[in-house]
Amino acid sequence: MKTIKVKLVTVICLLAIIVACDDSVEVDSTPEFISFVKEISSLPGQTLVFQGVVSDPAGISSINIKYEPWFLDKTIVRDSLTDIYELSYRFKVPDGEEMNSVHNIPITVSNIGGKISTDNVVVTLDLDVSNPVIQIDSPANNATVLIGAGNEIELDITVTDENLAEFKIESSVLNETVAISGQSYNYKKSLDISDLGSYEFTITTTDVAGNLDSATVSVNVLDELLFDVMYVTDVTSDADLNQDLFGVPFNTEASTATTEDGYVFTAKYYSAQENSEIRFIPQQASFAPYTFGADSSTNGRLVLGSDATVSPIVVPGVGYYEVKMDLRDQSYSVEPYTPTDTAFDQVYVLGRGVYVDATTSTCTNNADGSTQCWHFKSGKPFVQAADNPHLWTLDVTIKDQPDDNGANGFILNANPAGWSPFWRVDGSDPSITIPNGGSNYVFDDSALNKDYTFIFDTHLNRLVVKTR
Repeated sequence: MKTIKVKLVTVICLLAIIVACDDSVEVDSTPEFISFVKEISSLPGQTLVFQGVVSDPAGISSINIKYEPWFLDKTIVRDSLTDIYELSYRFKVPDGEEMNSVHNIPITVSNIGGKISTDNVVVTLDLDVSNPVIQIDSPANNATVLIGAGNEIELDITVTDENLAEFKIESSVLNETVAISGQSYNYKKSLDISDLGSYEFTITTTDVAGNLDSATVSVNVLDELLFDVMYVTDVTSDADLNQDLFGVPFNTEASTATTEDGYVFTAKYYSAQENSEIRFIPQQASFAPYTFGADSSTNGRLVLGSDATVSPIVVPGVGYYEVKMDLRDQSYSVEPYTPTDTAFDQVYVLGRGVYVDATTSTCTNNADGSTQCWHFKSGKPFVQAADNPHLWTLDVTIKDQPDDNGANGFILNANPAGWSPFWRVDGSDPSITIPNGGSNYVFDDSALNKDYTFIFDTHLNRLVVKTR
């Protein structure tokens, strides 16, 4: 009897060992992809997200994402079994991948019984991250027009993008939204304005990918010639007014005296050569509809023209001048002066995405070569003019800084060992630099991968960024 008991115990033990060694569980279900993002648009170097929901009543045990060309082999093992699992896995696309290439990446889901299901995610490297471009051909910003028989404001706006979706214009006199498509759309409309005043139009354009751009343009409708703003320029065509990133034309100072407001403007101007020729314009991007120059037959008398053919005001010598115009009696004056502010020993540009000689970045620390963007320790020096200690220039290339997330832009300073003194820009006019104040200038994407010359006048607090 004892022998039988021993044998029975032995058999039971062997069965227990066999069962213990067999980890498989018999299940009759297969994992299902309930909802999954099966198409992803991305770019080389950009992080994408594999995401979706899988389900199995027996319990999800693991998920594998594998794609050998990208050295991707990620297995997510579940610590606790649930019948539903929400996947969200971030992965950076290799920087060297080819644009517009297509990649099929399998996602494999296993349940507790070892049964699997596989589905593919198609990744296409064609993500549209570029904003639409808005070009306002008419009216010129801050233009002044006289009220008349009608059609005081002529709108002519062109927007471009790889795949446009919507055009919107908003103002106190016009609100319109247009569904658009294709790569280019032109909007034209004439407005009959019955009330004097300043009218601002906000234009917004969206593409199919959801990228958008917006712009504003203002028009003053008056019954006489007086202006809120005035500019001075030494170029002679609309193309020259608009070819640079900013800084052409130059701002002037409007008088705030009761009897002079809207009529009297003073420009401070550096003449780099003898007999420089300048003109006043009340609209920033065009010589039309109003340009003020000199009466060639009467010294000091201002004349009105409609384009750059009006005779210029001549600045006779090299140096700084104060040029004043007065619309009340149609006069102007040109007076030389000598700056009294002390010139700086050196001026620097710092920021992100600014390259000197197309190779040396303002993100490179000057002492140890480490990456340090937006910092005085990485500032790169301007070149001082030989004949003007207040004038500085620097040739740069604007790029997107690799392997560093942040804004591409700049600050100017005059101290390689500290922040002050520094200059940032006026938010509404980046050509105006504000000592120890202002806002960082951030480049629009359209400015990247282009060559520029910075021209900075520390006396005038004026910055020109010219296209090379």
